Amino acid sequence: MSIPWIMVSLTCLSLLVVLVGLALRLRRAQLGIIELKARLESVNCDLSALCAGAVGVDRRMTALEGQSRRLDQRQESLENQRQHATPYGEAIQMIYQGATAAELTAKLALSRSEAELMVMLHGARKAS
Repeated sequence: MSIPWIMVSLTCLSLLVVLVGLALRLRRAQLGIIELKARLESVNCDLSALCAGAVGVDRRMTALEGQSRRLDQRQESLENQRQHATPYGEAIQMIYQGATAAELTAKLALSRSEAELMVMLHGARKAS
């Protein structure tokens, strides 16, 4: 064989080795792309789940805020009622300690009829 044919053969063989090497690198890159696509799909699923969860949490927070407002209003209403009922509670305590209708009228600014009614109702319980 002649030297030019040997040179051509070696050149072709070198090109073949380079092409095989490039083909292997291309296959590894394709496998990497497939793996990255799978990871991306997984991240997208996780993100969708997080978004759905955030919507649920937002709804729950809104419901809890409404419930909190209603409870605040109810507590305020009960406190207002208790402030108006305080003389009666104090009157009951005084009756249990033996106070008379006249003492209730003097100390708690109750009307005579209110004081007498309180003594009749709670004084009877005390006796029982």
